[in-house]
Amino acid sequence: MNNEIQRNFILGDSWLYYKIYTGPKTCDAVLTEIIKPIAEQLIEDGIIDKWFFIRYADPKHHIRVRFHYAKPENVGHIINGLYPKFKEFIDQDLIYKIQIDTYQREIERYGSNTMELGEDLFYHDSKMMVDFIDMVEGDEGEELRWLFSIRAMDSHLTSYGYTDDEKLELMDRLKTGFGNEFGMSRPLKKQLDDKFRAERKKIEEFMVFTAEENPDYEPILDVLTAKEEGIVETVAGILKHNEDGTLLMPLNDLMGSYMHMLMNRLFKSKNRIHEMVCYDFLYRYYKSMIARKKHMNKAKK
Repeated sequence: MNNEIQRNFILGDSWLYYKIYTGPKTCDAVLTEIIKPIAEQLIEDGIIDKWFFIRYADPKHHIRVRFHYAKPENVGHIINGLYPKFKEFIDQDLIYKIQIDTYQREIERYGSNTMELGEDLFYHDSKMMVDFIDMVEGDEGEELRWLFSIRAMDSHLTSYGYTDDEKLELMDRLKTGFGNEFGMSRPLKKQLDDKFRAERKKIEEFMVFTAEENPDYEPILDVLTAKEEGIVETVAGILKHNEDGTLLMPLNDLMGSYMHMLMNRLFKSKNRIHEMVCYDFLYRYYKSMIARKKHMNKAKK
């Protein structure tokens, strides 16, 4: 019996994979006006059971969307469901090319025995992101985008039972990796210092606000909660592998990959720079929070 996990999915297999070529600015409209409503309908009708997207440039900017279906005959329903909106956007020159391609799983990166759990996670992540993007706009939306990324990463690590110190350790590693990529120089470090100082109060408030304190932002908490509830079984499956010693990479490596994909889905362009800044800010937030807690504990004694 062959237990090897399937790596490649061509048209007609259980994953349908679209590449949708569009500009960075139009990308969000494609996600909120086409993918979100149609995917929701396909889920409701039992045609698909999950889907996910990533933003990509190869070098042309595009969105990669994958739909998972159990019955081969359902592939036609998905294509027909998407066609009218795709045609409308093509006619308006908002999308300039659509391709169906082979989905090649990144098994080495996500682990053969946790690949499907990873895809479940990507579904809940993608759902959270399109719901969030659908509710924000303009300059305030752009500011909320990076604030949301920090709270979403924290929520993700909390779901996996990370302590404050473990969160700090992972963020230290991620921000250092990106610092090396961008050549962390003194001027760049000073820029990050100044930016964090300017945004610190905003970050500290955003990380802990409740619906009672800020009713306008309650929908943001709702999408975070929906993801947290949606991934409970996925998290349990991954942590079980970790406890049993069957996880094929260190848990932090897997979390780093998941964090990277979370950030990829949120930002329209210059993803790597946004990612570096957000990792740096979350690291600084954890560092000051841990120091504050230690200080308070000492004061109690």
